[in-house]
Amino acid sequence: SGMPKYVVQKTLLALNDHEKSVKGARILIEGVAYKKDINDVRESPALDIMSELISLGADISYHDEFVPELDLNGTQYQSVSLSEAELKQSDCVVIVTNHSALDVGFVVEHAKLIVDTRNVTKGMDGQGIWRI
Repeated sequence: SGMPKYVVQKTLLALNDHEKSVKGARILIEGVAYKKDINDVRESPALDIMSELISLGADISYHDEFVPELDLNGTQYQSVSLSEAELKQSDCVVIVTNHSALDVGFVVEHAKLIVDTRNVTKGMDGQGIWRI
């Protein structure tokens, strides 16, 4: 139950290390489903992570091929495409759910900063990768 707060703390530290404040930061959440390759968001830690980051002033978007739209605290969100442009525009990508189809190499290649909560970047080099 404490993991979402831990992920938020790591995200704040990662942003700070890249001289970026969480307030106004564009953060892309990769995967909002409760577990990989399903569309169920009930009890998903991603929801708590997103809510906390929003309360701190972050500009949140998400990508999840299994969850095309999401209602979070009365606000509607739509899954964005995981494109090169989207990754480059994001100040940080937080990998919460590691769906099988996730092209981790593509994310590592184009994202400025990654907080990896699933260790999917293991063995990959990158100064902007923070693993939990």
